[in-house]
Amino acid sequence: MRKIYFLALILFAFNSYAQHQFNAELNLGYSFQEKTEINNQDTNSVDALGVRLGLNYQQVILKQAYFEVGTFLKYNRSGNGIEGLDFTADNLKFQVPLYFGYNINEKLKVSAGVGIENNKDFSDIDFKRKENLRYDFLTKFVYDYGQKMKFSLYTHWSLSKTSDIYTISSPKNGIYLGVIYPLIKNKK
Repeated sequence: MRKIYFLALILFAFNSYAQHQFNAELNLGYSFQEKTEINNQDTNSVDALGVRLGLNYQQVILKQAYFEVGTFLKYNRSGNGIEGLDFTADNLKFQVPLYFGYNINEKLKVSAGVGIENNKDFSDIDFKRKENLRYDFLTKFVYDYGQKMKFSLYTHWSLSKTSDIYTISSPKNGIYLGVIYPLIKNKK
């Protein structure tokens, strides 16, 4: 856990010096995937309700293009069943999204990138074994409602071949609606 805090501190220190904009972001959404198999038993369709909360930094690269990096916590709660046994699964993940974006006009932005997050619980991570990290393809559409608030549509699509045991509580795909609150904006 100390390594995660240290990484977050480095990201904040590095990016706060060179960034154009610093934002707080909250997303609420739905994650899903096809049926899975655990211990040779089929599960119902896997879905979860999720909350994603974090901070991100944007650096303008060209007039209309920007780079964005962030640190987020993702919480999912899923309900599922295996052959008559119903259960609920909760998880908390740490995510680092990296985007390249484009300002379509003054109100609309679109970005795409990759998200890296822990696949296993922090106490179970062993870098000698596979499946410690998960990689997702990310998209984000942002509507600038005004100086104080923006709305977003965020999606994630798994790029990793992850065992089904890890996707029960954190499904492979997701769609989230969110609110972005600008904290610091540097005009250069």
